[in-house]
Amino acid sequence: MEKFVRLTAPVGKIDFVIKLGVFLLISGGLNHARHVLTHGLPAQKSYWMNFSEAAFTALPMCAFALLLIGHLNSLQKRMYLQATRDPLTGLPNRRWFMEKTPLVIKPGQALMIVDIDHFKQVNDQFGHDAGDRCLQMMGTHLSDILAHDQHAARIGGEEFAVFMPRVSTDELAATAQAISTGFSFNPDGGTPHVVSTSVGVVLLDKAMPRDDAMKLADQAVYQAKTRGRAQYVLTTDPPADPHTPVAAVLA
Repeated sequence: MEKFVRLTAPVGKIDFVIKLGVFLLISGGLNHARHVLTHGLPAQKSYWMNFSEAAFTALPMCAFALLLIGHLNSLQKRMYLQATRDPLTGLPNRRWFMEKTPLVIKPGQALMIVDIDHFKQVNDQFGHDAGDRCLQMMGTHLSDILAHDQHAARIGGEEFAVFMPRVSTDELAATAQAISTGFSFNPDGGTPHVVSTSVGVVLLDKAMPRDDAMKLADQAVYQAKTRGRAQYVLTTDPPADPHTPVAAVLA
């Protein structure tokens, strides 16, 4: 039903008129078929006579049906947006990220996990309103850095994920560095301070299931934090043995 609504819903006035015409032609065809079945072929009226009879009644009904379908399509889009969008940052959420990114990360594709450094301190020192503004600025920070075909999402708390469908090593390094450097944040009207991030980056020579790649990126985030934060850790090789702890790959 959702596919039918998306396909049928009119897009603009011209499309509405075209689809209304199609609906009327179908109504005329159904009326013509009814006439043939009722009276037989020898007594049949022409298609256009049956069309003109049906159009008088079908016109307002078809117009109403198209308006209703258009409204349903708008509601579907709004509900999907609400279900897949983080209301605070305006970025997609974890559900969207898991739906839209491939199940297998291939060579040449990159995945990042980004975690805001010392975010708990922002909440504890300045309050949750300041924490919310910090998350909003983080969303803007990612949107400003990433290219149009690179996707960021808030996947939970102060954690974000990024997928890059095509990226070179140099571009990946520059992007990860810019993200980890962070942004200027002024939570209380005093002296601004920089909010940095720890970034785990996965760029593999072999294909890897997305869930495994995300675990690898999580481990890289942990490595970045233990090395002092405000930096990224890049891993380019999957474990040779599936039972090898992913942390060993990053050591």
